[in-house]
Amino acid sequence: MSLLDHLAAQVSALKRSHPSPLHIVVAYSAGIDSHVLLHALWQLKHAHISSFQLSALYIHHGLSDNADKWQQHCATVCAELEVEFDSAKVFVDVASGKGIEAQARDARYAKLVEIAPPGSVVMLAQHQDDQLETVLLQLKRGAGPKGLSGMGRCFSRAKLSGHQEKVHFFRPLLEISQEQIHRYADEHSLVWQEDESNQNIDFERNFIRRDVSPLLNQRWPHFAQSVARSALLCAQQQALLDEVTQEKLHSLLNPNNTLSVELLLSLTEPWRLQVVRMWLDTQNIPSPSRAILAQLSKELLLAAQDASPVIQWQKWQFRRFENALYVITIPEQVSPCETLIQPPEVQKLPLSLGEVALRRGQLAEVSDFSLNINDLDIGPISVVFGGFSQRFTPQDAPQSKPLKQWFKEWKIPPWERANIAIIRQGEQIIGLLINGRFVAGKSNGHKTATQKKFDSSGTLTYQK
Repeated sequence: MSLLDHLAAQVSALKRSHPSPLHIVVAYSAGIDSHVLLHALWQLKHAHISSFQLSALYIHHGLSDNADKWQQHCATVCAELEVEFDSAKVFVDVASGKGIEAQARDARYAKLVEIAPPGSVVMLAQHQDDQLETVLLQLKRGAGPKGLSGMGRCFSRAKLSGHQEKVHFFRPLLEISQEQIHRYADEHSLVWQEDESNQNIDFERNFIRRDVSPLLNQRWPHFAQSVARSALLCAQQQALLDEVTQEKLHSLLNPNNTLSVELLLSLTEPWRLQVVRMWLDTQNIPSPSRAILAQLSKELLLAAQDASPVIQWQKWQFRRFENALYVITIPEQVSPCETLIQPPEVQKLPLSLGEVALRRGQLAEVSDFSLNINDLDIGPISVVFGGFSQRFTPQDAPQSKPLKQWFKEWKIPPWERANIAIIRQGEQIIGLLINGRFVAGKSNGHKTATQKKFDSSGTLTYQK
């Protein structure tokens, strides 16, 4: 089957599964692969073989002195084909110590999701030889079935718009070889741009492409096809495994998206780790290394009840609290401090937690975001962080307790407590600000209609 016939079949299948009208966006890099993909789609559209909207996007990484030239080439080709074209720049921190290839890929996908129209299908030009390189890299890294599945044909990423909108990605050329792509380009006299970094074998993929794949294909001419078939079988097995794992995960989930420690421990170790990996994946959190996951059971799940174990990787932590496993970003915590607030002063809270403002006069309606103060003359109002041995009596409580006991009773995790603002008048706690909501003290109830209006009354308000 020719490249064009194969692509026509892929687009037809895509149209059957995708709501009309279909908008295809080609991730265009100016290289031969994406140029052939764009030109072949243009052929299908203008030969009336298939009907869809077609556009192209170029992502400028700023990593090459030739990037501006590549962008202009893409714009020129799209103008000649009368294809709508757009481009965007991303930043890759080459000094960060992280892999440049991985950073560039992540930044590229994030930008494509950001600027591609909602519901559109972004087509990527990876082909059969790219799949071979991917599987060989995964073998080198010691991957399991998920990694050995290689690149999937399709996946979706949610836009950050808050409306559950998604951008769909599709790789229609995974069965097409690099040789077929070059043959198509020659037949249609296409002109493309070469990325000079492709010759740098310090990059693992380039080393495989230049020195390893040709040797394997010379010895076994159909090696890339065989690897692609193995990747497909691994993907099918992984899909079956995911079905069972999803069922197990659902039975372990708590309403706050934590996992039951007790139920986790009832699983065998391999299933336990498989469930944790899927749990992380559903939250778009990268799974830690196998060595770190191996610590999970002994050092955290089976730790003493009064222990506060932490397992950390990258910017994430596993924590345990109230028989539940949490995964959190490494928390920023406010250092102990005290700040006096004078009306009508607005006080910004540390770590961008929001701001509070003290207003003298008419008391506000009772609200989660306001705290009434019946007499400002009793003593100064201060916002305090730290000091949980102090006693506090909430409005509806019959007696006072140390704050740390209330926090435990209210099931507030230890890592969140340092960021709770204590509202104090003189030496008395009159309220707390917990996750942006006030908890009023017993002596600080809202003034009733029978109470006299004090000129020194006031309201402390919060906003993010």
